[in-house]
Amino acid sequence: METVRFPLGLRGVTAAVMMAEKLVKIATDEANSSNDERDAAEKVALLASLGAPESGTLPPSMRSQVRQLEDDQKRRAKRSITDSLDRTLTDLLSFYRDVLVIQLGNAVELVNVELRSELEAYAAGSTPEITLARMDAINKARVRITTTNVAPLLAVESMASSLIQQ
Repeated sequence: METVRFPLGLRGVTAAVMMAEKLVKIATDEANSSNDERDAAEKVALLASLGAPESGTLPPSMRSQVRQLEDDQKRRAKRSITDSLDRTLTDLLSFYRDVLVIQLGNAVELVNVELRSELEAYAAGSTPEITLARMDAINKARVRITTTNVAPLLAVESMASSLIQQ
């Protein structure tokens, strides 16, 4: 819910950069919380299945398997962060979808019903064209994050600067 409220506080570049940092942090924390425990359990299970000694150095053959596991975990962690950030941006997109519904006067139910008064005020200060441009900026950031090797923070900062309310 916190994510959906971000546009309400966007009043300048500084706020946009801070919002971007917070969005990336939320997504990273969410992804890392589920990965840390699983990664540790996988490593313990691998060492046990290899019959690794409890202390001391690992033989070279075991080290390569542990390194492979760690590389796999690193890739999975990056993908987890990307997926989490994509979900976060989808939540943010729901805010602008609701704004557009209000601006167009459609009788479609809002996704964020509990924010109706804020959404109506926000919609009054903008046009459908501007709202669509903001939605495009969010979708462009989602595509960049999920299909390219761009740093998530840079993509989200670029997006956030496009969302600043005039």
